[in-house]
Amino acid sequence: MSESFRNLDSPNGLTMKTRLLLFCVALSSIINAQDYNQWSEHFGARASLLGGAASAGLGDNATVYYNAAAMTFVENPSMSISVNAYRVRNLKLTDALGDGINLKNTQFSTAPNLIAGIVELKKRKRLRLGYAVITRRSFSGKFDNLYQASYDILSTTVGEENFVASYNYQYQLSEYWAGFGISYRLSDSWSIGLAHYGIYRDVKNTIAHSTSVLPNDGSTGDVASVSTNITFNYWNVKGVFKPSIALSVENFKFGIVATLPSFNIMGKASIYRDYSIINLDELIGTDVTFIDRADGVKAIHKENGSLAIGVSWRLGKKAWLHFTNETFFGGKYYLLFNPEQSPSVYPTTIADSTTYRYFGDQNFLAYGEESEARTNIGIGLETKIAKRWDLYLGARTDFLFNERPYYDFRRVGVESSKWNLYHLSMGLVHLNKKNKKYTVGFEYGFSPKTPYYRVLDFKTPTVQNGLIGYGGFDASAKQFSFKLLLEIEIGGEKH
Repeated sequence: MSESFRNLDSPNGLTMKTRLLLFCVALSSIINAQDYNQWSEHFGARASLLGGAASAGLGDNATVYYNAAAMTFVENPSMSISVNAYRVRNLKLTDALGDGINLKNTQFSTAPNLIAGIVELKKRKRLRLGYAVITRRSFSGKFDNLYQASYDILSTTVGEENFVASYNYQYQLSEYWAGFGISYRLSDSWSIGLAHYGIYRDVKNTIAHSTSVLPNDGSTGDVASVSTNITFNYWNVKGVFKPSIALSVENFKFGIVATLPSFNIMGKASIYRDYSIINLDELIGTDVTFIDRADGVKAIHKENGSLAIGVSWRLGKKAWLHFTNETFFGGKYYLLFNPEQSPSVYPTTIADSTTYRYFGDQNFLAYGEESEARTNIGIGLETKIAKRWDLYLGARTDFLFNERPYYDFRRVGVESSKWNLYHLSMGLVHLNKKNKKYTVGFEYGFSPKTPYYRVLDFKTPTVQNGLIGYGGFDASAKQFSFKLLLEIEIGGEKH
């Protein structure tokens, strides 16, 4: 360790690495979006309301996305389809910032879920072409909290001091897929297909946290504080291919769909980060500030691919049972962006090599992710309840795939959600005499009450823990959502 960095040590027995670890934990956020749940959304009212069990082909326009090979088995191709989803999502984090300090967020959003179509080639009966535009992910969330109390924290003052802590988190994610598919019928029962999608992803994230200790007697004594801020925005364009196989006989359907790992096209990121300790002399013998920003940095986001297997069985003359199992592959840790530059450090006597030694084994502004393999299942039942009316019922899992949902001191990152989701759905379909299909449905998503590790605790700040409090598995989360789906399809199947 360099001599200049040793000067920051204090005689209380804690190493500099341990003290910086305590402080830098405050860089983490409390909750991210459902960016780490692959099956939060499904596309097209039928697939959504049947629990996402669409990999064998449901005979509608969403087949372009779920299994391009099955487009050849769509009896009456539609020229266009539009779905709109209206969602209310509620999230409550109990004791998120300390006992009795909760965080809540309610979000209302509307978004086009799917616009797609299938084209039949009159001179090429074995071929079908399709197009699709989907809102693959869409989320925004915000938390704000200001907490004030009186604690006896500093030994240099008599009695209690005013403790003021603030927490601000904002996250916005949009991801759109647009592409086309082609299918070729090998026989009356078998077909093959290939779809290609271009993906545009845009992410904006801010997490800021500060704690301050002020004299309680109105004097002009020094203010001790710890503050952190991480802000990054990035966009990325990439592509994926989806080869598929489909089997369709009178009472049974089967499909296999592979989503290959994505290939990067282009992307840029802007990042800002600062971290300061002021007048906390009992722990550190000097003020410390690290600050840096970078713009126009190359950004790469990866989709690791998946394999979906789906089957559908006819039950009697009026019902179909659908099932899909999709395994999403995991991926090793990689950097989305990695600005190769040194932060500004005050005091300037602290060497760059020491900064990196204590702030992780990567650059100060670098940000990375990794993922675990996860398998989701969906099941759906559709049945005819009248001549022109169908009923849809569905259920599906939505498992978290983030490899590191908790803050890691050695790597820059933001915490994600840490709980699995489950979805139940129901809908009605009406086909009028003009061959237009109208669908209205309802989806309920929820997570059981899930304990998780709380990083910040505004109820237990001390000099020894760097004013961020003592964390622990005392917090819990509960989420639920309601979604209304509306669809109009032109050229639906005839009854």
